Amino acid sequence: MGSHGQTPSVHSDNATVVIESEKSHSNIEPSSSNPNHITNGEKQEYVETSRGEKEEVIDDQEAAGTGSKQKVEDASTAVVVAPSSVSSSKGSTSHGNLDPGPHNPAHEDFVPMPFKQLMLVFTGLMLGIFLASLDQTIVSVCSAKIASEFNALDEIPWIGTSYLLTSTTFQPLYGKGSDIFGRKLTFLFSISVFLIGSALCGASQNMIMMIISRAIAGIGAGGIMAMVMIIITDLVSLRDRGKYQGIIGAVFGFSSVLGPLLGGVFTDHASWRWAFFINLPIGAITLAAVVKLLHLPRAKGSLREKLARIDFYGVIALVIGLVLILLPLNWGGNTKEWNDPLIIGLLCGGIAVLLIFCFIEAKVAVEPILPFRLFKSQTNSAVFATSLFVGMGFFGIMFFMPLYFQIVRQESATASGLEMLPLIVGLLVASISSGFMVSKWGQYRPFIWIGLALSTIGTGLLVLLKEDSSRGKIIGFLFINGCGLGFSMQTIMLAIQSSVATADIAIATANATFFRTVGSVFGVAISGTVFNNAVKTNIQPLLLANPKIIIVLENSYAVNEFDEVTKAKILHVFMIALNKAFTVCIPFMGIAFLFSLAIQHNKLRKALGPTPME
Repeated sequence: MGSHGQTPSVHSDNATVVIESEKSHSNIEPSSSNPNHITNGEKQEYVETSRGEKEEVIDDQEAAGTGSKQKVEDASTAVVVAPSSVSSSKGSTSHGNLDPGPHNPAHEDFVPMPFKQLMLVFTGLMLGIFLASLDQTIVSVCSAKIASEFNALDEIPWIGTSYLLTSTTFQPLYGKGSDIFGRKLTFLFSISVFLIGSALCGASQNMIMMIISRAIAGIGAGGIMAMVMIIITDLVSLRDRGKYQGIIGAVFGFSSVLGPLLGGVFTDHASWRWAFFINLPIGAITLAAVVKLLHLPRAKGSLREKLARIDFYGVIALVIGLVLILLPLNWGGNTKEWNDPLIIGLLCGGIAVLLIFCFIEAKVAVEPILPFRLFKSQTNSAVFATSLFVGMGFFGIMFFMPLYFQIVRQESATASGLEMLPLIVGLLVASISSGFMVSKWGQYRPFIWIGLALSTIGTGLLVLLKEDSSRGKIIGFLFINGCGLGFSMQTIMLAIQSSVATADIAIATANATFFRTVGSVFGVAISGTVFNNAVKTNIQPLLLANPKIIIVLENSYAVNEFDEVTKAKILHVFMIALNKAFTVCIPFMGIAFLFSLAIQHNKLRKALGPTPME
């Protein structure tokens, strides 16, 4: 950067002018060779410089002339920032210390979308998130019915495991894939794969076909979740992104609660196949909206050049490593004991392969799917860790609260979905309101901290639930949890998007989503093991008195076949187990809060364009 005492020379290639003055009157001659120049009638605002002074708006309606030379009048200081080479001064924000990463041609020549068109595209993106998150929960209610029809009750876990494995492992690949092949093409691919998988699931004739089809759907669903957040970064400025991502977060929470409700309705009153076929019309609308309305710059280069940029070795190592880790986490304590040689062998093998993956990303891959340079930033590392533990705590709650209603309170699947509405109301209110407040004030860290503090407290309150807890207490506890999640989940994403270079936004966003998804797998596996062990331990005395009680371990509604005294004892066993599962989730949320304290603040720009370090 130039010194503050004089006006430095102006670079003609990809230069960005930063004004540090109380006045915004300037004459700027846009360069025809500059893909980031300001077009007529368009306002561009850039961030504060190393002195942290007030940011200014450059209005180019007063711009005149042509050529590459730019003049700035009535400005106390002018600083020219070149994307390719920037050295930060000591007093600069944390942006200056970041590696801007590789140049991405997809970010050039972008013209902001008209508001009306943006709303139509955003509606399509919301439908995409609705599809992917709904599919995660709606099938869980139908699994028992599906397995019974195919006479494969022992293969129920594979319905969820196959989906979870593919949706998790392919998320980082979509981040890099969108840089190589372009946002629009990658998003269309993910939706198409998801719809193909959903159609195959609905048409499945046996359990093997169902498991394979769920794996295909998972490949697409993982891409949808990642690509929606990535595309939003291309459509709106970082400052305005809060309100849009807040709405996305509300849609995610709403569909997560609506899923079990719809799954119960389809199972009880129609056919489980509609749990998959419902995706097709919604997906068709999403595809049409994206094809017709979403116009983003195309990635340059031939297909051969693009394929050469893919980190195939890294992808293969990551997929194999996560499969070897996730399988024993799903099996351990359920179908097999934790000390089983197969479980131990898979865990050791998974750790070894993941170490190989780290070596590939650090030393071999030219364009890694998980660049280690991202971890050089304190904020990035803190966001990844926070996302991991938020996923562990949040999905533990989402998994076990319906069990509380269905097992302990003996409610139907449909009623259980309705009972979760206080959580979704809290999430909707907090997510949307925090998004608009972040856009207005430009501050996101307070919402992360408040949200994670509320989530930790709310999770702790769930431990106080009993078999006969009042409805007011249940509503209050769920509402607190919903508010905590609503305040924190999308603002965490803003934190990492504000701390990386433009060229790294896609891959950083995808990896933040990846860590949250992996956290959900770990969280459900760990809390599930605690729950199962608690049930087995505390039900043993009851089994000695009445061996027939073992039937409730396969069908919780069978508890109604016993007398009231025995029924109360059985339900108390499940309540103890649920309390232990909720207890495990408390430190997950607490650790997420502690990691969030390390997140640094970066200015939320009100303009599209390159980040300050560029």
